[in-house]
Amino acid sequence: MSSSTTEPRTSDAGELVRQDRTWTIKTTCGCTVSGYLPAWAEVDPSETGVLLDELPTLIADMNHWTCFPGQRMAVAHRGVESEDTEVFRTTIDANPYVGGPLPRLPVANIRIVGDYWLHGLTPTALAEVATQLRAQAALLDDEIRPQLISAREDWLTQQWT
Repeated sequence: MSSSTTEPRTSDAGELVRQDRTWTIKTTCGCTVSGYLPAWAEVDPSETGVLLDELPTLIADMNHWTCFPGQRMAVAHRGVESEDTEVFRTTIDANPYVGGPLPRLPVANIRIVGDYWLHGLTPTALAEVATQLRAQAALLDDEIRPQLISAREDWLTQQWT
């Protein structure tokens, strides 16, 4: 059965999964190159009218990506008043034409805040980060929050002169 007659695939969430996508770059001299465009890639890098001399750089710099929002928090930096800032924004990236086969595999990148990143996370490394964040959240909830409540109550009971 050809791919044009198969039923469209859907994700576990019931959303249509894009498949059989390709990118295409056409040069000014008539050369055309194309390659696989993952279903999760948010941007199609296809172009026309590319100079032949620019083609190798364009392909070497190709990046397929998708982005997941972080959490908004009030963050202060070096005495500057708190600003509403996104933390833990995550991307999945693949650079299909860089280096050997391992760097070509999709990886996760987490922007902690500002220009602080965790780069090149494999599925195992991403799970380790998630475990560390859950442990930190448990510490905040189970130990630090109760101690903060106690410290505030103690503070309020003091006689200030």
